[in-house]
Amino acid sequence: MTSVIMVAIGAAMLVVAAFAFRLTSRVGAVAILLGAISLGLAYDNIAVAVGRLVGYGDTLSAINLPRFWIHAIAVPLLIVVAGNLVGRLGVEQARTRNVTLGGWALVVMLMVIGFVEDVVRLDLEPEDAGDALRYVNAGFDGPPLPAIITVLAILVLGVMAFRYAGFPWLFVGALVMLIAAPIGTMLLWVGNLGELVLMLSMLVTMAAVGGLPVPTTRPIPRPR
Repeated sequence: MTSVIMVAIGAAMLVVAAFAFRLTSRVGAVAILLGAISLGLAYDNIAVAVGRLVGYGDTLSAINLPRFWIHAIAVPLLIVVAGNLVGRLGVEQARTRNVTLGGWALVVMLMVIGFVEDVVRLDLEPEDAGDALRYVNAGFDGPPLPAIITVLAILVLGVMAFRYAGFPWLFVGALVMLIAAPIGTMLLWVGNLGELVLMLSMLVTMAAVGGLPVPTTRPIPRPR
């Protein structure tokens, strides 16, 4: 059952990527970045889903290896996407020089930490997740700080969007991810479903910035 759910989540991530790329003409390069990250997360889910068919060994190990690069490098970039979109919703606090520089510094720091934890110290070890087979990193024992801090940063940006622009969806998506993450340590698919909700909330935010109709409590500034 876990494998089927992971395939479904992976397919949904591909849909998110497709819609993000379609928004490029409306919002610019940030849509390409969100689409690329969505493709990476789609791969992450599908790589776990096919484990049942491939079985443990060198092939599945090779399939799983990119997953750790995706989480180390790509996921922190969601902060860049969220910051850009929140600023374009009309939240001037998210567009100041200090916030922008601080955000990029945070992203680079999280990438470095993630690279050390998930790439430099990578020691692949097989692990069953329901009927799904995957490899995990036995070389690092501790909470995934880059992922946790990324979600918290997006949650803060979501609060800003809700408070200053009357736009609730980014906050809702980040909150769902924050709740789903600890459950995901026991039920893998719950954490990944939380990632999907977060990505959908970012896609909805991008659609609003691009001038598409999205339910909100205040008018969204015209695309620029």
